[in-house]
Amino acid sequence: MIHRFSVNNFRSIRESVVLDFRIPGTTPSESCFRQSRSKPRTRLPTVVVLVGPNGSGKTALLRALAETVRFVAHSYDQSPTGYFADFIPFLSPETRGAPTRVEVEFDAEWFDFGNGEEANLFRYTLELRRDASTLAIAGVGYEALHAFPQGRPRRVLERRETGPVYVAKETGIRQRDDRLAAIPASASAISALGKMGVGPFPSLAQDVGNLQTNIFGPDPGRPDTSAVIDFYRNHQELRERVAGKLQRFDLGIEDMQVQLLPDGRWILLFQHQGLDSPVILENESTGTRHLVHVFPQLDYVLQTGHVAVVDALDTEFHTDLSAEVLNWFRREETNPKGAQLICSLHNVSVLDDLEKEELFIVEKDSDGSTRAYGAADVRGQRRGGNLQRQYRSGVLGGLPAFG
Repeated sequence: MIHRFSVNNFRSIRESVVLDFRIPGTTPSESCFRQSRSKPRTRLPTVVVLVGPNGSGKTALLRALAETVRFVAHSYDQSPTGYFADFIPFLSPETRGAPTRVEVEFDAEWFDFGNGEEANLFRYTLELRRDASTLAIAGVGYEALHAFPQGRPRRVLERRETGPVYVAKETGIRQRDDRLAAIPASASAISALGKMGVGPFPSLAQDVGNLQTNIFGPDPGRPDTSAVIDFYRNHQELRERVAGKLQRFDLGIEDMQVQLLPDGRWILLFQHQGLDSPVILENESTGTRHLVHVFPQLDYVLQTGHVAVVDALDTEFHTDLSAEVLNWFRREETNPKGAQLICSLHNVSVLDDLEKEELFIVEKDSDGSTRAYGAADVRGQRRGGNLQRQYRSGVLGGLPAFG
């Protein structure tokens, strides 16, 4: 699970914006709050929701996290231009040529530090330097991975624009390994060492890449239909699980099947109560089609205990369906492994079901820069209050302004 992350000089984010998910010790116990695997005294929300006006920076925050994860997992074997293109700075005279910096703290079971703990708290830091004349990213200016066994920071990996790459002895890599000098300036050291097959880094890069997201390109996307059909075809248990969900959300659906057509194409068919012929996916409701597309990603996260970062989760979903998806992550019976969903919403009707520690407000200052804060940080917020009413009344801030 992610404890906190911060972003500096990225799109609408000018100064450092920090989202801290750690829940105060005085907060009552709730099933939607889980103990950190690395810090049992620390509790974290399994659902984090960002709300705010259009253009306030919700997507920028989520994109910074998703793009950093992709950079860490895949940058070594991809074109530098493709990965750097999305790291756009805040376009003011003072920040245009300044670096972009992202920092994430999270639980992981990566190294044995001899402290008897299965998981440790890690902090990953990435700073990308920029060509002041073209604004293009010129390479990695700083990258580091720190662990916190017994609460004390220990360097696992650290590199700067110039100088040798440091790796800790726990990685099993000798400091004079020639492959450390072969890490390109345009790639993450974790990605590069992973592709080279060095020490534990292949599994680290793969683990990071397990984060699921719909943030690809300029708008929230969803998986390709043919790929989704193939996935259901090859995973019968997944097909049965989504069929069970569909029976709850669409009262007419009794089952979902995968069928091969004479021309060699596979399609999804939905059996409806009262109909003597099944309905193809393309003729189903928008909400049903959307759920069928995104369910494999959400189900994977719930089955494995990983993290999902989803922009505009409620797009094409009825309000009750959006609330139900959030509850998949909030309930222990459907989320036994502590998977975490970090998402943005536009329909604030679902806020009534959330605790204030699960809600973060995103808005812009007068200079057009994004700021964010937790609803729990707003003075006077009582537990059990109507978050939707408080948001709409302006008590929490972040309301759209028209006219």
